[in-house]
Amino acid sequence: MFVDRAEELRVLEELYARGGAQLVVVYGRRRIGKTWLVKKFLEGKRGVYIYAMRQPLSVEVARLAEAVSAALGRYVRPEWGAVFEALASAGRFVLAIDEFTHWVEANSAALSTLQWGWDEYLSNSEVFLVLLSSTVSLVEKAFSYGGGLYGRRSAQLKLGPLEPQYTGLFLPGYSPEDLAIAYAVSNGVPYYLSLFRADRPLEENIAFLFSKWGPLYEEAENLLRYEVREPHVYFNIVRAIEEGASTYSEIADRAKVKAATLSKYLAVLEKLDVVKREVPLLSKARPVYRVVDLYIKFWISSVYPQREWIELGESPRVDLRKYMGQAYEEVVRRAIPHLAKVGRIPPVEKCGRYWEKGVEVDIVCLSGDRVVAIEVKWRDVDEGEALEIVRETKKKLGGREGVYLVAARRGPRGGHVITAEDIFAPR
Repeated sequence: MFVDRAEELRVLEELYARGGAQLVVVYGRRRIGKTWLVKKFLEGKRGVYIYAMRQPLSVEVARLAEAVSAALGRYVRPEWGAVFEALASAGRFVLAIDEFTHWVEANSAALSTLQWGWDEYLSNSEVFLVLLSSTVSLVEKAFSYGGGLYGRRSAQLKLGPLEPQYTGLFLPGYSPEDLAIAYAVSNGVPYYLSLFRADRPLEENIAFLFSKWGPLYEEAENLLRYEVREPHVYFNIVRAIEEGASTYSEIADRAKVKAATLSKYLAVLEKLDVVKREVPLLSKARPVYRVVDLYIKFWISSVYPQREWIELGESPRVDLRKYMGQAYEEVVRRAIPHLAKVGRIPPVEKCGRYWEKGVEVDIVCLSGDRVVAIEVKWRDVDEGEALEIVRETKKKLGGREGVYLVAARRGPRGGHVITAEDIFAPR
């Protein structure tokens, strides 16, 4: 199923229409939908898609030559120079290499080979080269200053989770409240959402997916192992943050990491979109760190503490009300562009949180010279309660002019209440 990604597809199509050589990088965590996007883009175009394997480059160039030969209808020798020459003379042609960093991991010469092929053959051709990777750190190394492909890319697309409003396409028939939970458990990762069975109740899906036999049981650990060299250190840092450590010193102390080295670990986790360093809007309070990958957040808070129980073959015992009390804020934050698009809130320029001296507001956005402030409650509220929360929120922000709202599970739609239905109901 191809869902969302309309903006990324538009960028690819516009670059393709320009003509001339283009080198585009599509990257992001595993299961995020990179391959689906590029295969959708390839529809109706002359081109080749190939998945790179961790094999000797002599074997890989033979595979590539065979694929290019079939696409061009003529024999291409299994040599890098012959492949690049054939591509350069092919006219408008798309070459998509999925997980190209597998070649780099298997043989460091792969990067210089791609650089040589681009500079000597492809840069003045009509080739549209797409390089895909799930290894964020290797992509940034390859294209940063001093990297083999520095200065050669036309564009880069880093794919993130789907926006919340698309969840219902995977689970038709689910209530908006259950869609909110499914999104908050899966982090909006397309592959994870596709694992939910629409004909099964939400709780049954979660019980299986995170059971000893479920595909999401070990995925959190595998994600870190795939990306970093010291996964246990990163895991301890993420767990420390999820368990309440938010400042630099608190995280270092609880994760048992030297303060002098903590910054490099946090920087990697930020690049992976697992944690985020937040600076408050409208105040000068010190920055904090929080876990923003909702799948990992759920795994650490609800699955990891029960590993021994789950290993006995039992399903995890999950307190979804408690989890959503923490996670729904991130869900609503990701829905801000959609809520603005459908006119539920004014257009906004910047969003974040507010905190200072023990006072907090969950979501604060700037809209011109006004604010849009949203307090998030994973419970049902009526209009009277919503008005009371709005008054208290405005007081917290010193009476600033703006739009003040409550994001609740259920409540009267319109007015001061944004419900799960506003975010997840199909339109």
